[in-house]
Amino acid sequence: MKKWIKLFFRKKGADKPIFMAIFVLICLGIVMIGSASIGAVSSKGTSFAIRNMAMQTVYVLFGLFIMMALTKSFRTKFINYRFSMIMYFVGLASMCVCVLWTAKGSHAWIHVGPITIQPAEFMKVAMILILSYMLTETDAAFVVKGRFRTAELKSQFYKDKFIKCVLFPLGLMLVAFFVGAGIQKDLGTSLILASICFICFMSTPRDYYKKYKKLVWIALGVAVVILGFLITAVLQGYQMERINSWLKPLELENIYSSSWQLVNSLIAFADGGIFGLGLGNSIQKYDYIPEAHNDFIGAIIYEELGIFGLALMIIPTAIIIFRLLKYADQIQNNKSRVILIGIASYFMLHLFVNLGGVSGLIPMTGVPLLLVSSGGSSTIAALIAIGIAQAIISKFNKEQLEKTDTQL
Repeated sequence: MKKWIKLFFRKKGADKPIFMAIFVLICLGIVMIGSASIGAVSSKGTSFAIRNMAMQTVYVLFGLFIMMALTKSFRTKFINYRFSMIMYFVGLASMCVCVLWTAKGSHAWIHVGPITIQPAEFMKVAMILILSYMLTETDAAFVVKGRFRTAELKSQFYKDKFIKCVLFPLGLMLVAFFVGAGIQKDLGTSLILASICFICFMSTPRDYYKKYKKLVWIALGVAVVILGFLITAVLQGYQMERINSWLKPLELENIYSSSWQLVNSLIAFADGGIFGLGLGNSIQKYDYIPEAHNDFIGAIIYEELGIFGLALMIIPTAIIIFRLLKYADQIQNNKSRVILIGIASYFMLHLFVNLGGVSGLIPMTGVPLLLVSSGGSSTIAALIAIGIAQAIISKFNKEQLEKTDTQL
């Protein structure tokens, strides 16, 4: 184990602060999943906490193995049109297959015996890779050599470019979003997926997209205004109930129904104060917050560890985001930049939406806290993303070292 940990931190060329931040989040997650699960042992058996910790450890070890393999072997050249389309349709088909199972009112999971898989979590990482190709290399392939022989050829050239470089990637985003929101009935995860895609589109450095970025902003603004007027017609009953419980959590009719989790989460934050009640001393995990080891684990961490626990959630994730954006700013390869920015947005959105939901800042959407909440799909997907990012960073650092050696 000691040798494995040394290998984890000594990966040549990889960013050490990112690995350290991952290590902190993983350790926090395993410990707090065990602590949060203790509250349900009376109803789910005395081994429930140990089982959850053991399962999360297995997910982490499997994810770390994939992460280290990707750090060593992943190359951006692997992401081409064929590979992108395979990833996309496999991901989309997996999301559609989920309709065969129902859990918590949605069709977001594939159940294989005791194991559940959430394809949308892997689709987030897949869409980052797909768009990194579509928004950089597809545009770069349309090179004007000399003058067009006819106006018709010129018109057809730019029409094809618009379809392949703008409409096609936007279409991929929209289809993935509507499959998640419509077929899977998982609006929260679908919004995260759409937001990641939106940030990838906005972050592409290709000059060709400048005017289309402005149009997308305008379209988004119009869509928000229209949604504001038609919100009751667009959103389903349970979604409106969730918004209502967020706006009025302390109304008597909501406290014991739709607001139950949020109200008890707020009590956990209030009880935690500055220093917390101490590790293992949470009160709200005793069936006041159902499934406390999942999406609401942030509230349990704050209740037990106070500001220190909040720092252990936010600071390591902030380090990951900052380091990824730092390298994205330094790396000249457009595809690599989009990937790093996409992965940074993936971690940022999960942190904001999860902690924002459990603290009442925004409506709760059932989004996990990456590497901390219990869950195999989100944990493995996050470690896959880090492995891809570290491969890009490692290649960049080695190139910089070679340049320095050459100059000396």
